[in-house]
Amino acid sequence: MYYLYEHQVGYHSLALGYPSIDGCHAICLQTQAGLFGIHVLGCNAFNHISRAMEKESEAFAAFVTGHPMGSDFLHLYSVCFHGKRGWEKGKTWKDEIKVYADALGYKGKVSGFDLSTVANWPKGVGTSTSDSAYVEFRRVFDNVTILYKPWNQCVHTPEIKASSVADGVNYRSVDTAGKVTDKFRFDKALTSLTTGGSGFVISPHSLRLSFTHK
Repeated sequence: MYYLYEHQVGYHSLALGYPSIDGCHAICLQTQAGLFGIHVLGCNAFNHISRAMEKESEAFAAFVTGHPMGSDFLHLYSVCFHGKRGWEKGKTWKDEIKVYADALGYKGKVSGFDLSTVANWPKGVGTSTSDSAYVEFRRVFDNVTILYKPWNQCVHTPEIKASSVADGVNYRSVDTAGKVTDKFRFDKALTSLTTGGSGFVISPHSLRLSFTHK
């Protein structure tokens, strides 16, 4: 599997992990063949002059549709701390995920999970008010389950350079111009991570934040 840091995109047939989701957004597209994902850094204003959100979504769409397995879309997922995401007034997770759905040309089921609703989440360190989260999407036949756990409770191998494991197909990055590239803005990657045999798993049927994008 691949562990996607900020601005990284990836494809895997069975699982994708997202380290340290804090103000970021873990987005995952389920297809008949596997999972496509992007780790979106922070929140960029809608219709901002730099078009950062639009560029990132367009790059993700280009990564998916240019991939050999990038067809037969089934379900689009969103996981983040809604309370940390920083959307402008009047906007919600639906507005952001719709930008990605439109870029993909996706019409169908969209589901989200708000990590801010988890009770007794641990406090953060330094200036962070609460710990970030590890998020993992797992594909089991036709279903996708979502695992989450406080980041500081996870154990992982030392980070290596993402560029050393990039293959030009399944694990890549998005640059400031909104292009998919093998030059990583955050040149770091993980090869192994464990949640200590525990974690909180969300089944597809327990995702209450869902709608059909038309």
